[in-house]
Amino acid sequence: MVLLPPVPAKYKGWLALCAATLVLFILSTLLGDRGLVQLMHLESGQRQLEEVAFDLQQRNHMLQQRIDRLESDGRYIERLARERLGLAKKDELIYRIPASDADK
Repeated sequence: MVLLPPVPAKYKGWLALCAATLVLFILSTLLGDRGLVQLMHLESGQRQLEEVAFDLQQRNHMLQQRIDRLESDGRYIERLARERLGLAKKDELIYRIPASDADK
C-alpha cells in the first residue's frame, strides 16, 4: 500500500536538497555552538554555581552571626578565651593533666 505517489524526476533534486538542509538544520540545533547539547552543559554549570553561591551565603550568614556575638556577648568571648587561650579568672586554678601514651 503506497501512501504517496512517486516523486517526479524533475523534483528529486529539490527534494534531496530540502532533506539535506533539514538534516543540517537538525544537527546544528542539536550540536551547534548554541545547540541543545551546549544548553544542557550551561544549565549544569549554572546549577553548580548556584550551589556554590548558596554554600557561600550560608557561611557568610554564620560568620556574620559570630561577628555579632563577638561584638555583643561577653560570655561568648570569655568562653573562647578559656577554651583557646587557657585563660582563667582571678583565684581560679587550672589543672592540666598530661596525656598518657595510650591517648596519643
